[in-house]
Amino acid sequence: MADTLKLMAVLAHPDDESLGIGGVLAKYAAEGIETFLVTATRGERGWFGDEREYPGLEALGQIREAELHAAAEVLGVHSVDFLGYLDGDLDQAHPAEVIAQTVGHLRRIKPDVVVTFGPDGSYGHPDHIAISQFTTAAIVEAASPNSLYYRDLAPHQVAKLYYMAPTKDLLDVYQFVFGDLVMHIDG
Repeated sequence: MADTLKLMAVLAHPDDESLGIGGVLAKYAAEGIETFLVTATRGERGWFGDEREYPGLEALGQIREAELHAAAEVLGVHSVDFLGYLDGDLDQAHPAEVIAQTVGHLRRIKPDVVVTFGPDGSYGHPDHIAISQFTTAAIVEAASPNSLYYRDLAPHQVAKLYYMAPTKDLLDVYQFVFGDLVMHIDG
């Protein structure tokens, strides 16, 4: 019997999985493919509510992490891992460190398919661009028998790498929905 197929998403923030590829994760999980999620940050700077109600970095990170685990359960994600970087600062992280961590996940999980942001970060978000670059480099490194990272784990060649690429229509819908939402919040 063949091994179960595995799909891994490597993203920047909690909510990227739901807003970006939630349907993909749910579809393939429902079809019996093991889905995994690696998220670079805890989204601790992602507060768009009233400043007076902001719970602080640590508390918001815990809230966003719990939300991600709840979303992952609904989407059928097998496991969620965090790389531990600060939201908004991923593009300033040491590349070798992020790549090494990602190589470790790739070599342990051995996904057939990896999905991450495209080189443009979907809409230019620096964390999205950074995770795209780091993930792409990690996929190359994970396949190399001469890798400097996780030499105790066998090299792993990912069969396919997909970049998330929202269509203009989708971006228009987001703008319409979130623009309307902000208008209602601001009053």
